[in-house]
Amino acid sequence: MSDENKWVFVSGGSRGIGAEIVTELANNDYRVVFTYKNNKKRAEELCNHLNSKGKQCYTYQCDASISKEVNLLAEECISLFGAPYAVINNAGITKDSLFINIEENTWSEIMNNNVLSGYLINKAFLPHMINQGDGCILFISSITAFKGNIGQVNYAASKAAMIGMTHSLAIELGRFNIRVNSIAPGLIETDMTQGLSGSVYKNMIKKIPLGRVGSPKEVAMAVNFLLSCGGNYITGQTLVIDGGMSS
Repeated sequence: MSDENKWVFVSGGSRGIGAEIVTELANNDYRVVFTYKNNKKRAEELCNHLNSKGKQCYTYQCDASISKEVNLLAEECISLFGAPYAVINNAGITKDSLFINIEENTWSEIMNNNVLSGYLINKAFLPHMINQGDGCILFISSITAFKGNIGQVNYAASKAAMIGMTHSLAIELGRFNIRVNSIAPGLIETDMTQGLSGSVYKNMIKKIPLGRVGSPKEVAMAVNFLLSCGGNYITGQTLVIDGGMSS
């Protein structure tokens, strides 16, 4: 269980892995602020559900790739809650296509949503976390970052960038007692994976030694562990959660 005064920021928390992270952390007594980009109804339903159980949850609309929106939200959060204990960079998108067919605007869209967002969010909160002298930063990456996948050069590059940021930020921020790690999920049951065709899905399952897909909750529990005292001596690492798929 967390210190009830600690609050965490989660980008992209209205669905899938993000929603499960929000739920897991709220259930472990963190105050949780999460963003959504488009789905206000889904975000508010999640927030209201958690608050009805006595949790402390807040949601805001924010395009995490736009500096003005991020900075305004960060300022409001700091004024209300002080410095965050943790920042979880989860917001991201996919737009799969063979590399030769990727348009420049699509490439930029992926990088802005998956990489620039992490730069903007962490830049906005870090001065306050440094002054606090404590904290955690997490990136939700993917095994695609180091395994690769057909049609996902743009996505793989963006997720690899997260791991690069993890290593360098961990070195820069360790002296301030701020830990930085990544989580690299494999095939996880979300609305993104539900769009896969039956044959593709079955072939992917065959590549997983545990013989099943992972659940968003399994990723969320790993996030909670890395934020807990059990993760106090872990920084600069990427935790792979893929059922052995990348072995």
